[in-house]
Amino acid sequence: MGSTTMIDRLARVARLVRKWGWLCWLLAFAAAAMMAASVIPNPWLAGDRWLMLGVVALCWALALLSFGRLFESVPPPATAKMPWRERLGRRMKRGLLWLLGVAMIGLAGAIVLLSWQLLRVWMMS
Repeated sequence: MGSTTMIDRLARVARLVRKWGWLCWLLAFAAAAMMAASVIPNPWLAGDRWLMLGVVALCWALALLSFGRLFESVPPPATAKMPWRERLGRRMKRGLLWLLGVAMIGLAGAIVLLSWQLLRVWMMS
């Protein structure tokens, strides 16, 4: 049994996210509708109270959809029996996915901070 790397773990999580992708799409459309309704002047949604929730929900929905799509098919690690060109290509793909995985983790951290700040302001208003 081989060792499990970060991108292999991210691929497992991405398969779960892809399974529930319809829920992410529903959240994205609902958040976009909430944001649009907040921007259009109407008596029921005065101010930006619902706009902040829409921004937070849309950020999470789009990040989850991107994550699920990006890591849905991670190639297995290269083996010694592969030709050198195929082995090099596989290592380069996995290396790029590793960098994108680190970027996605950073993006998730940034969305957590944005969510924290927007929800804190939303609760105070």
